[in-house]
Amino acid sequence: MMRKYIPEPIKKIYQHIRPKLLSIGLAHCGPFDQPKEEVEASRVFSVVIAIHDSPEVTRRCLESIDKYGANAEVILVDDGSQLQETVDLIQDYEQRNGWIVIRHKEPKGHSRSCEAGSRLATRPYLCFLNSDTVLTPWSWRGAKEAFDSDPRIAVTGPTTSWTATKQAIRRAAYCRNYWTNSQIYAFAKKYISNLPPRTRVELPYVGGFAFFVRRELWNDFGGFDEKLPDYGNETELCKRLSIRGFRIVWTQNSYIHHFGEASYGRIMNKNNIQQKRIAANDYINSVHNRL
Repeated sequence: MMRKYIPEPIKKIYQHIRPKLLSIGLAHCGPFDQPKEEVEASRVFSVVIAIHDSPEVTRRCLESIDKYGANAEVILVDDGSQLQETVDLIQDYEQRNGWIVIRHKEPKGHSRSCEAGSRLATRPYLCFLNSDTVLTPWSWRGAKEAFDSDPRIAVTGPTTSWTATKQAIRRAAYCRNYWTNSQIYAFAKKYISNLPPRTRVELPYVGGFAFFVRRELWNDFGGFDEKLPDYGNETELCKRLSIRGFRIVWTQNSYIHHFGEASYGRIMNKNNIQQKRIAANDYINSVHNRL
């Protein structure tokens, strides 16, 4: 209640300095070696990244995969990007690393692009990764250990800075667009080091920014619902899996940074995004109430 009486200029000053205060103790640069267990764990994942321009965040995403996901199978889906900078960026990583690239002349949407990439995947587990994310040295082991621990775990998701579920950490949310990559890594290291190993939380669904799912189940369940173009897909799939007795877990010992609405979200304004989310939720509820 007291916040109502704080003068607006004071609020603006606080909003400006808050990220700086919350970043105290996080190194702007420094070595962040990836644990051997994380390096090895990345081998079992096919990472599918749907890209539609936004070259600034896409560059940070691909750089982080190059650095901390070298053993994963990487599939880039260029969903009708118009900017030459984006096209050149994708071609550079394709030629340098031999990553698989699919190109759509016209945008088909995030969900259809994810499905196109998944059809070329060969590893046991899929990771649908938004192009406005940054991998950290601690991105893979939590998901692999969760899948290995129980065949009923169908989907996992890491800790992050921005999503609609409990996976988002408030400090990281306030600073998500402020931190350098090194500060992101420093925060992830500090956060994870304070947790017991294999810390997991059951959730009804996990955020779609980094959606880890067993590839066999993805294929068995037919992927995303074709009637949901770009919103509610992960929620709907998690509900279908849960109804069949599978588990959805948040693996707290992993951290993948998410800027939020910085890639596909730029295609439409916030009002359209909200309308699509409401429509998606109404559709999901109507379908699953009949099951």
